[in-house]
Amino acid sequence: MPERFFLNVALLRVLYAHALNAAPRLALGHFARLGRVLGDPRVGMAGAFLSLGRVLPVRYPPEFDLDTALKLEHRLGRMLDYGVIAPKLQALYDWSARELETPDLRSRIRDGSPIYAWSYAHRHVWRQAPESLPVRLLRVATSPR
Repeated sequence: MPERFFLNVALLRVLYAHALNAAPRLALGHFARLGRVLGDPRVGMAGAFLSLGRVLPVRYPPEFDLDTALKLEHRLGRMLDYGVIAPKLQALYDWSARELETPDLRSRIRDGSPIYAWSYAHRHVWRQAPESLPVRLLRVATSPR
């Protein structure tokens, strides 16, 4: 399960990093003007954001379960995943499918829950409860409305 989960995380973060440059309003809402700067790989933010090094196992299969992996992940990455990206996942995948001319990408998400190599039955993992104040603030601040 950890590998499957992080395959989805890697995919959605790559799609989001692309949207920072190509669709900043979708990616950051009211802060769209920052999209190109934050998404510029030369600045380093995109690399830091895409990093999963702290949780990816050295050996396969991993010797830890998904709950342990989630606890090891960078706090900033998880805050961005739940506060900024998760609320717009369905729109992000729909936009990416059109932008990349890859309609099959839409089959990798269902009702806003990533399902690439992942069962829809386990969608609860994509919901953070209880939601922290920083996550709620990020959600509101980057909402397109």
